[in-house]
Amino acid sequence: MDRIRRRIADIVAEFFASKAGPLARPLREATEGGKMFRPVLCAVGWHAVGGPPADDPALHLGASLELFHSFLLIHDDICDNADTRRGRPALHQALEAQYPGAGTGLAVVAGDLLACWHQELADRAPLAADQRLRTRGVLAGMRHEVVEGQYRELALTRQGPVEDLDEILAVARAKSGNYSVTWPLVLGATLATADPAAPAALHRFAVPLGEAFQLRDDLLGVFSEPEVSGKPVGDDLRDGKPTALLALAWRTADPDQRRVLRAHVGRQDATAAEIAECRAVLTALGVPDHVETMIDERYRLAVEALERSPVAGPARTTLHDLAAQLAYRDN
Repeated sequence: MDRIRRRIADIVAEFFASKAGPLARPLREATEGGKMFRPVLCAVGWHAVGGPPADDPALHLGASLELFHSFLLIHDDICDNADTRRGRPALHQALEAQYPGAGTGLAVVAGDLLACWHQELADRAPLAADQRLRTRGVLAGMRHEVVEGQYRELALTRQGPVEDLDEILAVARAKSGNYSVTWPLVLGATLATADPAAPAALHRFAVPLGEAFQLRDDLLGVFSEPEVSGKPVGDDLRDGKPTALLALAWRTADPDQRRVLRAHVGRQDATAAEIAECRAVLTALGVPDHVETMIDERYRLAVEALERSPVAGPARTTLHDLAAQLAYRDN
C-alpha cells in the first residue's frame, strides 16, 4: 500500500508541476495531505480481478480521483461553512484572507478548475481504447451520483429534523459511501477486465462497506477527538446535517431531550458546552452503540460478499484488511 500511495503522490505532483497560473499553487496545496484511499482502492480493484503487475493505468486513473475528491472538499467546505481542512484553513478561508470579500467566489471557481483538471489527468492515463470506453461510464456515473447526493443532503438539511433513516442512508450512499468505496473499486476492476461479473462481485462487497464507512464518519464527526480524527468535532450538529445519529435520536428522544436538540442542532454559533449537551443526549439514547451495531452488520455483509466472490489469494487478504480499516478507523 505504501508503494501505491507514493506512486500516486508522484503522479499528482508531476501533474501540478505541469501547471502554471495563480491557482496552481493553492490547488496543489488543497490536494495535499489526504489519505488517498480512493486511488488506493482503484489500484486494489485492478489487482483483485487479475490486472497485470504493470499497474500504471490504474494508478494514473486513481490519481485523478484524488483531484476530484479535492474538488468536492473545496465546495463541501463552502456548503458546510467549514473553516479548516486537514489542519489548515479551508481554501475559501485562505483566499478570503488574501482577497477580503471574495474568498467564497474564488474558491468556487478554483474548485471548478480542479474538476476540469481531474478529467484532464484521467485523460492522461495510459489506457487502451477499450479501457477508456469502459471506464468513461463508471466515472460519469460516479460524478453524477455524488453531486446529486450533495444536493439531496443540503436539501434535507434545510427541512429540519429528519427521522427517515432509510432516506438518510440512501443520501449517504450517494454522497459518500459509493463514491468513497464502491466506485473506486469498480473503476479499477472495470479497467482490468471486460467481464462484467468481476466488477459486480466487488460492487456487492463495496456497497455495505461504503455504508459502514459513512456511518463511522458520522460517529467521528460528533464523538471523536480532533487531535486524533483531524476533523472539527460537532460541526455536523451545528450544520444540522441529516445523519443516522440524528435520525435515531429524533425517533426516540423524549420531550426534554428534543428540546435540547432543537435548541442547539443547526446553530452555527452553538458553543462547545451546547454541543456537549447534544452529545450527552445521543449517548443517553444509546445512539452511538446503535450505530456501532449498524457498522458491525455492514462490515459482516461486506466480508460475506468477499468470501463468495471470485477474488482470492493476496487480493482477498488486502480487501479484508481494507474493510476493517475503513469500518473501524479513528480518523
